[in-house]
Amino acid sequence: MQTDKDLYRLLELSKEASQDEIQQAHRKLVRKYHPDTNPDDPQAGERFKEIQRAYEVLSNPEKRREYDNRFRASSRESPDRSHVRASGRSGEEPSYTSDEQATSNRGPLFSLGYLLGIALVIVMMTLLIIFILGLD
Repeated sequence: MQTDKDLYRLLELSKEASQDEIQQAHRKLVRKYHPDTNPDDPQAGERFKEIQRAYEVLSNPEKRREYDNRFRASSRESPDRSHVRASGRSGEEPSYTSDEQATSNRGPLFSLGYLLGIALVIVMMTLLIIFILGLD
């Protein structure tokens, strides 16, 4: 299921919600947004469909795991912050998700450690190749 929306947010849940909490939230929101309950609200029907789709994914443990993995991967893939939520008001700082905040606050020590780790891997691979070639 491809979606741009946060399914947990649609069901008004945290990402750690249990299956019982997902089911309870679904029941509550279905009653609230069912088109028969809101005949004068054209957006209620669309909201109802979104809730149904979110429940379809989050109530199935396998689909939920796939969604969670895809959601985590997509939040790590955008270092250019293309999905920054702009506030729309001039002069105000844009708000970032917590993953983006953590990425932007890593600092120079993180970069140094990362580079040293890469250098260590290269040295170990070189020594391994020398060791293997030296045994022949």
